[in-house]
Amino acid sequence: MIQTHLMKLEPPYPVLNMKGTFGRHVATLIEVRTMIDPHTGDEKIKTISHPVVDYGDNNYSGVVYEEINLEECDILPKLLPMLEFHSIVHGAQSMFNNKLYSLRPEVIVAQLKALDVTVNFPKEKDAEGFDTNEPAKVIEVNISLGYSERNQYWWAESDIFSFCFDARDMKSDKELLNYIRKMRSGYYAAFSEYQFDIVFHNNREEAQYLIDELNRNPHL
Repeated sequence: MIQTHLMKLEPPYPVLNMKGTFGRHVATLIEVRTMIDPHTGDEKIKTISHPVVDYGDNNYSGVVYEEINLEECDILPKLLPMLEFHSIVHGAQSMFNNKLYSLRPEVIVAQLKALDVTVNFPKEKDAEGFDTNEPAKVIEVNISLGYSERNQYWWAESDIFSFCFDARDMKSDKELLNYIRKMRSGYYAAFSEYQFDIVFHNNREEAQYLIDELNRNPHL
């Protein structure tokens, strides 16, 4: 037997990361299941909590995520550290290789803004290496590029502590370059209030010509 109870929360509502989907946690749907232990025959109670969310800006208030347990969700701070943003994007890209529009960085940032969550953009460093109050003018990304002889495709993989530029199954170096440029333009759109360049570094000599081509015009 299954019983459900709705527990409404009071503001301020926390913002949840539900495996790459974001929402304001406005209530909890508590599911109570009566189960029989197959070994003892005893009756047991199992409780599962599901988040009920809205997406900010008064959109679709009260959506129940029955496929997600509340314990699987992360609470996002109002000022999201850049490292946590990187983690969200890398997780999304590793699962779907940027094939879903809703997982592109500019869309993720827009969703977060609708929920009053701001990504803490990197700051310029002073001569001693400490953060200043000025936003960074250059974002440096360590990225590996190469060709898989075995699988016959081009690939890219960025550092997990920076902007995500992971890619697989590119049929040529030109296709790989175009893919990375599309990803890079997404970050410019995501943080359009800042003026900055994304430049790449690489430790694979055979792929340096690709890095040089990308850095030749950071806004291409």
